[in-house]
Amino acid sequence: MSKTMRSALWAIVLLAGSGPAALAHHSGALYDFTKNVWVSGVVESIRVINPHMSLTLVVLGKDGKSRAIEFEGDSVNNFYRAGWRPHMVRVGDRIKVRYNPRKDGADGGFVNGFVAANGETVIFRLPGGNPVPARPAH
Repeated sequence: MSKTMRSALWAIVLLAGSGPAALAHHSGALYDFTKNVWVSGVVESIRVINPHMSLTLVVLGKDGKSRAIEFEGDSVNNFYRAGWRPHMVRVGDRIKVRYNPRKDGADGGFVNGFVAANGETVIFRLPGGNPVPARPAH
């Protein structure tokens, strides 16, 4: 078998094997879309890029210690449709995040809304479409 054919065969094997992992990574199966939770914290990092956003929020736990929680969210297009604009949320801002928690009980979840430091609220449509309050409980 020629070197070119071997290289092509390896490329096909690698691509075929990476498909399920990529699909699982972008699956919503990790999250409980029937529940909404609000949390307040300080933005450590935020990236609103395709295929989905990522957010790290530093929150104060019940034990009084701070910890970083990682979230993910929808695509840039869906963020724009919901009203998000660049620089609405910046590193260091104290914000409130509404999210669907992880099914396994681990920290983090799927962001479906937030209240920015300036009070602007962005709420995303949820799978299943059940109406939920736009503002967090005080």
